[in-house]
Amino acid sequence: MTESDKRALQRLAGGDAGPRASVDDLQGLLLQVVFALLMIFMIACFLFVKTTKKAQEEQVLDLNRQKLVLALEKTAEDRRIRYGLNALMTQGTDGSRTFEPDECVQGGAIRLAPAAKSAFASGCRAAFSDYSDASANMASWRADVFSSAQLSEGDLDDGLRQWLDGAIATSVENVRLDVRGVQRSLAARLQRQWIENPSSLGDLGDAGEIADRLKKESLRLVSEAAESEVLP
Repeated sequence: MTESDKRALQRLAGGDAGPRASVDDLQGLLLQVVFALLMIFMIACFLFVKTTKKAQEEQVLDLNRQKLVLALEKTAEDRRIRYGLNALMTQGTDGSRTFEPDECVQGGAIRLAPAAKSAFASGCRAAFSDYSDASANMASWRADVFSSAQLSEGDLDDGLRQWLDGAIATSVENVRLDVRGVQRSLAARLQRQWIENPSSLGDLGDAGEIADRLKKESLRLVSEAAESEVLP
């Protein structure tokens, strides 16, 4: 390396540009430059690894959420089958579920086909048993969701865990409302048929007494068909 090259490097580094710059001084300067470049490279690598790791963690969380959504839908569907809802309700193209009590109430009484009758009774018994213990019911749902998703509590962060708690609670309540809706729809249809044929009610007093008797009698018949208490 020529002296002019040495002086040029010294000028770039802000050092002495005189001809007395020694080889040792130049080597020290080069080491400083190399060290500075190495530090920049290490910082860049660290930032890249940190960013990549964060992106990977977010991808894993998104994948886990998708697994939990599908598992929750499956668990809810399993519960609807367990409670006999699929045998009694019809599902529209938009995903909504409806129940037509007119087909199940005739002559002021509940008349179900054998298969529907069995599904209604066993389903209502199961629903009453499950919803009688809210804590155990929630725990059962949670265990089924994790099993279906093939995940564990340790795979979730705090945010995803809170989301799952709320999602399970919502699904549990929605299924309960479906069961209750079927039971109350049958009771309402019984009452309407009795009102349409008041002679079947016998001798009653004021309107308040009629309404109270209709409600009690309809719920009694639903409970009898359900072979369990109706859901509150």
